[in-house]
Amino acid sequence: MITGVFVGGTSGIGRAMAQAFARHTNGNAHIVIIGRNKIAAAELIASFPKADTNAIHEFIPCDVSLITNVHNTTSELARRLQRIDYLVLSSGILIFAGRNETSEGLDDKMALSYYSRWTFIHDLMPLMQKSERGAKVYSILAAGANSPIEKDNLDLRKNHTFGKMTAALTTYTNVAFQKFAKEEPNMSFNHAFPGFVRSPMLTPSTWYWKIPYYLVYPIFSFISVTPEVSGDIHFAALLESPPGFHSYNPKGKLMQYKPAEEETVEIVWEHTLELTERLHEH
Repeated sequence: MITGVFVGGTSGIGRAMAQAFARHTNGNAHIVIIGRNKIAAAELIASFPKADTNAIHEFIPCDVSLITNVHNTTSELARRLQRIDYLVLSSGILIFAGRNETSEGLDDKMALSYYSRWTFIHDLMPLMQKSERGAKVYSILAAGANSPIEKDNLDLRKNHTFGKMTAALTTYTNVAFQKFAKEEPNMSFNHAFPGFVRSPMLTPSTWYWKIPYYLVYPIFSFISVTPEVSGDIHFAALLESPPGFHSYNPKGKLMQYKPAEEETVEIVWEHTLELTERLHEH
């Protein structure tokens, strides 16, 4: 049975893509939703088309900002699943704030949007290798051009700024997917920029953001789309994505990508591998 795993699938674009996948398969699939909100996951699963008795729709709770939790979750999936055909990654938070560290000492935005996603792909690779149709990975984040990396500041502990954070998330994801695609030429690795989406993630949680938020909301609502529209766009792009590494714009169209130099790829890869393996040992 076709299997799709949706990390961060309880809200926003990830939720919409999970619903699109359920409609596409008419519910006849093994659908795994990973996130923190059990109630939202139950509501999502209840919205899926009624399936035959062999279908499985389930929620696995996981705070993916902690890499140790990600390793534990992937170990559970490795024990229980036969294969993975689709892996969608959309967990994240707003990146405007300064550096906020998780209990593992990582910036929370880097942990959610890069390190945890890389760990899911890396750890679940043996299951994706068993896909008979060629597994597809789709990360909703910040597709775009690469930027120079700071070799002595890869985890952004020094001089943390919004610009550096955005550039790092874009570049690290690009070069990691470039490496994954080289090692697994029959798989599809896709990095998408969703553009302006009225996602719940953008709703301010602190009072000092609410005033400017509601002042600009009329303009934002005019130039943005709903998570459902964006989810349908990117699910269609996921289905049609060929093997290799590809970048997609908000309309689900391919973007040109200039590959990073091999030295840059290896520096980011080794940094990520060492960091995530160290946290696995803990």
